[in-house]
Amino acid sequence: MDQKKIIKDLIKLKPKTKDDIEIYKHKLCKEHKLNVIYNSELLSFYQILVKNKSIQPNPSLENLLTSKNSRSLSGVSVITVSSKPYPCPGNCLYCPTQKSVPKSYLDNEPAILRAIRNNFDPKKQALERLEVLNTNGHPIDKLEIIVIGGTFSFFNKAYQKQFIKKIFDACNQKPSKNLLEAQKINETAAHRIIGLTIETRPDFIDRKEIKHLRMLGVTRVELGVQSIYDDILKLNKRGHPIQTTIDATKLLKDAGFKICYHMMPNLYGSNTTKDLQMFKELFSNQNFQPDMLKIYPCMIMKEADLFKIYQQGLHKAYTYKTLLNLLKKILLVVPSYCRIQRMIRDIPSQSVVDGVKVSNLREFVEKELQQENKKV
Repeated sequence: MDQKKIIKDLIKLKPKTKDDIEIYKHKLCKEHKLNVIYNSELLSFYQILVKNKSIQPNPSLENLLTSKNSRSLSGVSVITVSSKPYPCPGNCLYCPTQKSVPKSYLDNEPAILRAIRNNFDPKKQALERLEVLNTNGHPIDKLEIIVIGGTFSFFNKAYQKQFIKKIFDACNQKPSKNLLEAQKINETAAHRIIGLTIETRPDFIDRKEIKHLRMLGVTRVELGVQSIYDDILKLNKRGHPIQTTIDATKLLKDAGFKICYHMMPNLYGSNTTKDLQMFKELFSNQNFQPDMLKIYPCMIMKEADLFKIYQQGLHKAYTYKTLLNLLKKILLVVPSYCRIQRMIRDIPSQSVVDGVKVSNLREFVEKELQQENKKV
C-alpha cells in the first residue's frame, strides 16, 4: 500500500465522523484485498508523514483516528499488566482454570495475550502498552497501572517488589537499583504513575499486608467479594465468610485505600431477587459501601468446575432479557459516588458455554433506562 497516497486521499475526503473513516477503510480493504485495517495503522501512517513534513498536521483527522479516546478523556491512561501464572489459594466453582495463564483468566483475553507475548515480563508488557497508547494518540504523561492475575497478595514479597519495580522502570525509561529508587525517579518522569491497583482476596488483607501494599505504592485494591451472603459463598466454595470482607474493607478504608468490589450476580444458588437485594445492602450497610464496582455476571465456561453442575442441569445463566432487567434495577440502586467500572466481563464469546455474550451490555442497559426517563 502507498501510505502517503492513502493518507492524502483520506484528507481529501474530509471525514467528519468515525463512520466516514469506517467507510473509507472498507474501500481500502476491498481494493487491497485485506480482512481489516486498524485506525492505529492509519494514525501511524499520518504521524510519519507529519514528522517528515510531507503533510501538514490535521487535528480533526488525528482526533477521528484516535482509538477509543473516551478512555483517556480524564488525561490519565490505563495500563494493565498481568502477573505470572501461579497457584491460587482458592477453589471457587465459577473460576476458570487453564494451564500457563493466571487463575480466573483465559488465554484468549487481550491483556493475557499481551502478557503471553511478553512471557509475563511486567516491563515488556508496560512498554508495549505505552507504545500502543502513544500510537493511538492517547496521553501517556499520567498513567494508572492495574495489576491483574488473581490474588497478587499470594505471591512471595520479593516477586511482588520486583514486579512493581519493573513497571516503574518501564515508565521511567531507565533502570533503578530498587523499588524505592524507581518510585523516586518516577516523581519527575515523563510517564508518571499516579495510581496503582492490585487484585486480591479479602482473606489476604490484614495489618501486615496493608503496610506492605503501602510500601509497593498501591493506591487502590480490587477485592473479589462476589457475594455478601454466607450461604452463596459456601455453596460456591469461596473459602471465607462475609465477615472477612467486612474486616478487609474496614482495614483498607482506615488506611486510605480506594476500594473496588468485584460482584457476581447469577452465582450458583442465587436468583435475581437475592442479587438485587445484595446490591441494595452494599450501599445501605456501612460495612460495605465501596468506591467502585466491577459487575461480572456469572458465565459458564468449560474450564470452571461450575460447568459440571451446569451439565447436571442444576444451574443456568440468566437470559439476556433477565440480566438486562436486573442490571437496570441495580444501576438505579448504586449511588452517584460509586463508579461502575464494568458491567460485564469481556470474555471472548467462543469461551462462553452459557451466559450473555454482549460485551457492550452497559450501552443497552443505559439506553433502556433513558427511554424510560429514569436517571442513571
